[in-house]
Amino acid sequence: MSNKKTPDGKIIEGHEYDGIKELDHPLPRWWVYLFYATIVYGVCYVAYYEFLGGPTHEEQYQAAMTKIKEKIEISAAVPEPVDDVTPETLIDNLTALKIGSETFTQVCAACHGNKGEGLIGPNLTDKYWMHSNGDGEGILVAIREGFPEKGMPAWKDIIAKDKHAPLAAFVLTLQGTNPPNQKSPQGELIE
Repeated sequence: MSNKKTPDGKIIEGHEYDGIKELDHPLPRWWVYLFYATIVYGVCYVAYYEFLGGPTHEEQYQAAMTKIKEKIEISAAVPEPVDDVTPETLIDNLTALKIGSETFTQVCAACHGNKGEGLIGPNLTDKYWMHSNGDGEGILVAIREGFPEKGMPAWKDIIAKDKHAPLAAFVLTLQGTNPPNQKSPQGELIE
């Protein structure tokens, strides 16, 4: 009786080096599938970028630079945040309103709705106000100080200071828009 173990797998003939015989073990299935997936990905990548008109590196670079230039132009068009810049002075500044709209969508829409119709937070499109009289200064105070007891955080340290007045100006433009699914009035009627 021999203690020599017989190897599992098929021995490849002619592949013996220093007494070691090479076995033919198949690769694991997951590895084979991953290998084929990389081949398919490579073919699709080459087809998209070489034959189907995918963007070149230069085109991607130019698109990124265009976005950067737009942001620089927007920030240059909005006045520096000083005490005499009020939301009312920015009502006609389309660049400021665009910044205010973007900030509103990012920060305020979760509670006040995409159109200011009110979800968790109050409706911003009607003439009813809970914490101010609906003017730009009152809206600025609401943005900066918040109402933690009502669930609205203070945004003064979260939103960049140069976006406070454009955001308040955008909120002013929402008044009277009458979007669908408005939340019922809350607070006092301000004429």
